Amino acid sequence: MHRPPSLCDACRHRKIIRSGRGSEFLFCLRSKDDPRFPKYPPLPLASCPGFEPGDRPAPEDDAAR
Repeated sequence: MHRPPSLCDACRHRKIIRSGRGSEFLFCLRSKDDPRFPKYPPLPLASCPGFEPGDRPAPEDDAAR
């Protein structure tokens, strides 16, 4: 699944959700504790007040897990 590059890709607070049909969504883990952050932010994001760089692999690498 191809989606546009986004700041979320490098954020420690993102989680990739894949549907049974192969669709891919980025879930913002900050949304669990802070209502200012949407669960599924509109992509691509160029800026975000909650962004924190993380040691996350690129989205394509997540599929190998």
